[in-house]
Amino acid sequence: MTRVQGLGPGTVLGGRYAVTLRTSEGRHHERWRAADHTLDREVVLVCFPVGTSIAAPALDAARRAAGIEDPRLTRVLDVGVDGEVAFIVEEPLTGAMPLSHLLQAGGLPAEEVRRLAGEAATALERARHRGLHHLVLTPSSLLRLPDGDVKVRGLATEAALTGADQTSDEHASRVDAVGLVKLIYAGLTARWPAGPAAVSHSRPVGLEAAPTVVGGVAAPSEIAVGVPNDLDLICRMTLNEDRGPVSPGDLALQIAPWPAEQPASDGASGIRLPVRPDLGTARPVPPVAPRYTSPEGATGGDLYSRLSASTGRRVPEAAAAGSAGAAAAAESSAGSPTASGAPTTAGAPTTAGAALAAAGAAAAGAATAIGDRVGSFARAAAEKAAARGTGRRAVGDADPYDGEDIALDEALNDAPPTRLEPPLPVFGGSPPEGPTGAQSRIALAIVGALVLVALVIGINNVAKIGESDGRAQARPTVTERVTRTTPAQSPTASHPSATSTPTEAPSAEPVRIVGGSSFDPQDDGEESPRQVPFAFDGDPGTAWKSRWYGTDTYNGNKEGVGLVLELSAPTAVREVELTLPAAQDLTVYLTDEADLEGAQEIGKVHDMSGTVTIKAPRDIDPGTKLIVWVTRTAPDEAPDHHRAQIAEVVVR
Repeated sequence: MTRVQGLGPGTVLGGRYAVTLRTSEGRHHERWRAADHTLDREVVLVCFPVGTSIAAPALDAARRAAGIEDPRLTRVLDVGVDGEVAFIVEEPLTGAMPLSHLLQAGGLPAEEVRRLAGEAATALERARHRGLHHLVLTPSSLLRLPDGDVKVRGLATEAALTGADQTSDEHASRVDAVGLVKLIYAGLTARWPAGPAAVSHSRPVGLEAAPTVVGGVAAPSEIAVGVPNDLDLICRMTLNEDRGPVSPGDLALQIAPWPAEQPASDGASGIRLPVRPDLGTARPVPPVAPRYTSPEGATGGDLYSRLSASTGRRVPEAAAAGSAGAAAAAESSAGSPTASGAPTTAGAPTTAGAALAAAGAAAAGAATAIGDRVGSFARAAAEKAAARGTGRRAVGDADPYDGEDIALDEALNDAPPTRLEPPLPVFGGSPPEGPTGAQSRIALAIVGALVLVALVIGINNVAKIGESDGRAQARPTVTERVTRTTPAQSPTASHPSATSTPTEAPSAEPVRIVGGSSFDPQDDGEESPRQVPFAFDGDPGTAWKSRWYGTDTYNGNKEGVGLVLELSAPTAVREVELTLPAAQDLTVYLTDEADLEGAQEIGKVHDMSGTVTIKAPRDIDPGTKLIVWVTRTAPDEAPDHHRAQIAEVVVR
């Protein structure tokens, strides 16, 4: 770890920033609070030595990040160098709590996790369109302000400070998408999905590693209660199968919509983890009934009410009563405030022991009642808590919390097999009522009218078929009669041969393409512009390729992308020959402006690859621009990696 020399409380940088307190330190940098004497405000300084290899890239990244205006990104106010110290000035974010601190008491409600990840993904997608990425997302990078607003800290600068910024744009988008999915996993389970090969220092401080199973990490639904199916599937596909979203914007589309405001409570959504003493939080943590926030922002009942509503099964009253009893016992165990404000602790051990036993019994009863809605990990831990609480109450243990935690591997070993109950019927038990007599008559009248219309159309089509057959038989007779009478009218030998020889159409001549540009009118206007010349360089081995998309319809955001090719002169195009590396849907237009409005359609192809020739209609007017519009993309390198691809375009 590199220390910044000559920096301490009272140091003034840049003639205006007085350093006051160091808040954190990284491998090459330190983060300090400071006072801006010029504008009389508090700021945050990220300081690092000038002589290191990361100094110049970090200052450049900070300057580029300052140009992005988004309220969810931490603002960069200034950059500078003072002697041997380089620094980046950021807004202070007073009172903000990073996700790593919010997870010290357990996972957050699923809808709050969805909101935090969705806001962060939207901000990072805007930065991606400006060529900036985060690349090192951790729970410390995502912050929540006291009013519920979301902030992402360290855009581009954290990657430069850690040397992780040497990657391609496409790979960087995928790295940020995977980082956001890891934050979703951590928010739901309070565990970091580091993977089996990760070392201890690679996971964030304060979070235990996620349990590993065959093929990767355990799914969030196996650790926490009430995990939505879409978030659970995204975590499993991204972290275990190397699939899932390819960019932050792709992830935002998959998890939308999310609530506009934070919930009233941050009750844990799964197993309440024991708080570590080295993080400075008092133990034990009193049990709290989790609250649920709907996407509309309304707060519903506790966990048992939510599960009853979602499963269609009624949770036994004993389980609900046990929860209420546990909460009441926990409140009484903390003691009642005296007149001086100090809590009364007399009889606390006995009451706390009863509270712990009641909490364990309530958890075990709830796990039995909701069946497969609770993961086997949570059920095993709840049953162990009930057994230990009962044992302590029986022996009169004076210390209800002796520091012994229920380890996850121990819960896994003792977890009972999950019994899946048959699905409930979708509809109610009462049969639907039959139609009335009036409704039956109306239905029969409609059916009769449709049959009559179909009969009229069929008779009309049959009559037309007979007429066309008659015309087809008459034509050869007329042609034959004219052919026999022609020699009698003109005795010369040359005249019949001249009239019988058909006139051949002139062959189509190639038209030179003098330039082109990418065509993306429904987004930012550009799609790999530097690769456009590959589409008409005469080499089928090179090709123009668009950026990556998660689906073959551009993630549902646009109708298509393509190319605008400049012709050497106004041309009445007769045919267009395309070389397509993969099967795609596309349409070719001829126009004088780079716009589909008013363009003449030459033709289209569906699900075709290789060399494809499109014939133009005879009545097409001359034009100077050719638009190749790809409406369905093809997978490339991976099933969920789609992009438009055009190797060669020849115009005749």
